[in-house]
Amino acid sequence: MCVLVEFPGGVHREIPAQLRQISAQQLNGPAEFEQVPLNCDPHWKFERRGNHWVALPRNGQLVALRPRDLAWWQFVDLMVEHEQGTVSAAQGDVEPPFDMQPAA
Repeated sequence: MCVLVEFPGGVHREIPAQLRQISAQQLNGPAEFEQVPLNCDPHWKFERRGNHWVALPRNGQLVALRPRDLAWWQFVDLMVEHEQGTVSAAQGDVEPPFDMQPAA
């Protein structure tokens, strides 16, 4: 689905849209929906002006999201993913409290 949006300079373009509910379902009839432009363009945001949509330039900057610090579990030695075949010193020194026997 697309909705017609007016850009600066009088240019009209179709922008991907979604259906959004604008009123709850009433006793006599179904709920009402409208097409709303998706807010996914890094250069433009969309506003309703009367019965039509208008594109406005975005202000500011977009910053890529990335983790700032290590996750809490990366400090727990047992939860660190080690390479195959390597065992940490703490894990290599621990012996099980009982002898393990095969089930069959």
